[in-house]
Amino acid sequence: MPVLQIGQTSIPYTVRYSSRTKRQRLVVTPQTVEVVAPTDTPQEQIAAFLDTKRRWLFNAVEDCRPKNPPTSSQHYVSGAKVMYRGRRLMLQIEEADVERVTITYKSRFHIQVPRYLAGDARQEAIEQAFVEWKRDRARLDIQHFARVYARKLGVKPRDVKLSEQKRVWGTCDKDGTIRINWHLIHAPLAVLEYVIAHEVVHLLHRHHGDAFWGTLGSVMPDWRERKVSLESWESSSVPS
Repeated sequence: MPVLQIGQTSIPYTVRYSSRTKRQRLVVTPQTVEVVAPTDTPQEQIAAFLDTKRRWLFNAVEDCRPKNPPTSSQHYVSGAKVMYRGRRLMLQIEEADVERVTITYKSRFHIQVPRYLAGDARQEAIEQAFVEWKRDRARLDIQHFARVYARKLGVKPRDVKLSEQKRVWGTCDKDGTIRINWHLIHAPLAVLEYVIAHEVVHLLHRHHGDAFWGTLGSVMPDWRERKVSLESWESSSVPS
């Protein structure tokens, strides 16, 4: 497989010749980089085309590069803070005559814990309750924004699901299923909305070419600022 060297980055790519295309183009996905060229295009011409697209290609590959959700340990005690929608919110925890941990939210998290729970069992129960609570909120946000952008673009996902992939924030499968990492519930709402809109646009464009970004910009003019916010958030140490 040929490789394009850009600085310290090596980008393998494949070439697909097509009688239906009149000019060369690039198709970049999380798995592959493909040059689509007219039949009988000389190799030297393909190399020259890639050379003119070096900066764009580097940015497109970086955009597809797997990401890791930021994580750190969390201790669930009164006065501690947890991240939710880009803000650190305080916990208020009290023992109560309840059968399971209950969570309510209004500017802070109010948590009621069964009296019989203590030590590690208490921490584990609160953590599990938080995971379920945040997944539920993430599901509501994700389904809402997916409907909004699908309607704007005149498309219909086959399904919209939560994911917990360690490598990416969102995917759009070939069958039209959109998967969004529920850990984005910790990010600012504008960031979550950007990732969802990004994946909905992939129902129309399977690449990160000009048509993709143009379509995204038509429904989200400030996508560049949101993308920067995502990169800033994911590079910080955010409690889960």
